[in-house]
Amino acid sequence: MEPDRSAPAQAARSAPAHDPPDRPERAAHPERADRPERADRLDREPVDRASVKKSPVEEPPEPLYADEVLRQLQGLLGNGPISAGDMRVAGQNATGHGAMAVGTVNVGAVRDGRSARIWFETLTEGTVRELSDAYASTSSDQQLDRRLGQQHLVCLSGPPASGRFTSARLAAARRHGLARVCLLGGVKQPGDLLASDITIPGGYGYVLRLDDAGVRDVDGSTLMGLATRAENLDMTIVLVGDFSRRRSELAGYLVEHRPAAAAEVFGAQLRSALSNRCVGECGNDCDGGCLDGYVEECATHPELHAYLTSEPRPEDLAPLVEDIALRVPRGASLRARLARLLPRHQREWAAQILDVEETVEGWSAEQIRAFRVACAVLAGRPVAEIRQAAWALIEQVTPAPVTAQAPTPAPAAGAETGGGPPVGGTRMRGAVLDNLLGVALRRAVRIEDGWTAGGTRIAFQAANEQLRSVLLEVAWTDWWLPEQLLDWLAGLARAEVPETRQLAAAALGWSAGRDVGAALATVGGLAAEPRAAVRQAAAVAVVAMAVQPALGHRVRAELDRWAGGSAAHLRDTVARAYELGLARLWPDAALVHLWWVAQARMQRWHNSVVRGLVEVHVGGQPGLLLTTLVDWTRSDDPEVRLHAARTLRVLAERWAPPPREHWPELLGLAAQDVVGMADLATLWATALSLPETAYRSWRTLGWWLSGADGQPEVAGRCLDLLRLVITGRPSLRHRLDHQLHHVWRPVMPRNSLLDDVRRLIDEEQR
Repeated sequence: MEPDRSAPAQAARSAPAHDPPDRPERAAHPERADRPERADRLDREPVDRASVKKSPVEEPPEPLYADEVLRQLQGLLGNGPISAGDMRVAGQNATGHGAMAVGTVNVGAVRDGRSARIWFETLTEGTVRELSDAYASTSSDQQLDRRLGQQHLVCLSGPPASGRFTSARLAAARRHGLARVCLLGGVKQPGDLLASDITIPGGYGYVLRLDDAGVRDVDGSTLMGLATRAENLDMTIVLVGDFSRRRSELAGYLVEHRPAAAAEVFGAQLRSALSNRCVGECGNDCDGGCLDGYVEECATHPELHAYLTSEPRPEDLAPLVEDIALRVPRGASLRARLARLLPRHQREWAAQILDVEETVEGWSAEQIRAFRVACAVLAGRPVAEIRQAAWALIEQVTPAPVTAQAPTPAPAAGAETGGGPPVGGTRMRGAVLDNLLGVALRRAVRIEDGWTAGGTRIAFQAANEQLRSVLLEVAWTDWWLPEQLLDWLAGLARAEVPETRQLAAAALGWSAGRDVGAALATVGGLAAEPRAAVRQAAAVAVVAMAVQPALGHRVRAELDRWAGGSAAHLRDTVARAYELGLARLWPDAALVHLWWVAQARMQRWHNSVVRGLVEVHVGGQPGLLLTTLVDWTRSDDPEVRLHAARTLRVLAERWAPPPREHWPELLGLAAQDVVGMADLATLWATALSLPETAYRSWRTLGWWLSGADGQPEVAGRCLDLLRLVITGRPSLRHRLDHQLHHVWRPVMPRNSLLDDVRRLIDEEQR
């Protein structure tokens, strides 16, 4: 009976992006069960028993994925978007080669030569209009418009988070139109744009955001060259950065950004968020006049007015505007919302929560305080875990046995010795739990009191997630020594419960913003642990540090040391950090560090290097990744070549999203010139040749041919790829002939594409 040819393609489309897939059942694939090489059995996780004898591999930790880690970190480190490399993702906007939001962005990549990393993104008219609607005009806008009308290159200078980037984009829109605004990315040095192989469309307004290093690299010669090129292409370029130290040198090109007052920014954002909504009691006769009155009521509120007078950054106003627009509070309700949202009140609120004076049924003030801090760290976990964590903190800060005001019951038979939480026999529910939380904290959390596994849980309400980090900061500065809190968090990161480890690791990453040296030393101890689960927690902590921009340089230096050293566990932790999302934040660093880590033979029994490389692809850098992997295939180190082949095999399992779901993702990217067909062929040839990856790679190639049958465009690209793979490689041509006759033909007799493959082989044999 002939198997269903669509099954392989469906299986490939549903294969997870992170894991090298386990060898499927033989009957499910459109080829006979070729005898696999023994080494291929090692190329999967969990590890085969045969491989354990060759390498001291411990029990693998619970699976954890980058999306999950980054989403979890937003709760503790802030609710704003987490930057990923040179691309920003917020809400339903998507940036990258596989952007899913319809009509959101168009992205092109410059593919040739040394500038292959450079990309440009065309903003949609709707996106630019939304920016304009929520924008508060500044006194420097007219000067910027006048300069762009006179010359084709302008440097817009201002401090970060001052609104300079939005100002530049809207200036480009006023000059060229709402649909002709482009962002440039991947530019390490502005001079890269002068390369002869750069081809970007003319007639657009381009905005390039420069970091401090990019600002330092700008010189007069570069500016003149860029200005000339922009003029020849009838486009404009706005370089955005902090040029305050280069005023005298760049005077002819420089415009100083003067941000609007915070009150004006707040008003503009709130009007935009509430547009087309009635915020009064107008009924069907609303003409929009109630909106101005409501914005005025909010802006003149004494608490908010005092906050706006302190001139907070525009990005700090965004969550405040979002919350007010969602609820449209008035009077006492507005006052209550502001008390929770304004930073000063958050600090006072947290101090009130931790300044415990009362006792509760055997809990001392210190124990209650520890319980409340544990709630901030382990938000969403069962009360029993939070109670154990609180007792661990008490033991950490008080080495001598702690005597509660009420005697602690003796542990039950079989319970762990060495201390336990106070009043261990009391049910942590109802009034007892409310008293432990206190009135101030109780209104910030929600108690999920059900009969599900794990029992009662404590989680922070969405609007009060920010309070978690503020509570930690108050605990850090007012109540306990940093080393005590770090040791406590490190102990939680060694716990048996995966969720506890991950939440503690996120808090460790947060602590680096207060003392990066001490936090890195603590995480370094976890990274050197023999337990893979603890190293995974250390990797989460590293990602939590990396999403804080001010820590980037220090964390990168530490990862350089770990990845370049000889300690196998430290190198493995580096790979795990990139696997869990760091590769999306730092794609260039990922490719360097993972190359160092890939040389360690320990990684032959782990998949973190491959998953980290896949995350570079998922993060929007497929061209850069494939170019780098081609270099890996030429390495003298067999381990490096093996990881390049493994990565290709995993990426080959991915299929493009609708409406191109009939395309293998890599082949579709090659058809769009996002990746090079020659690079793809080189990687396929390596994966099909290495004994460790050949078996599964030939099976995956069969999936491609099965899915391409009846799809002329896909079939043509498959043939082009096969021609490049076998040209000059007689051994692969013979193996392809073997696969065609003995594997694919018997199970795909009606696949017309195999006739074309036959002709291709005959042509190469002549």
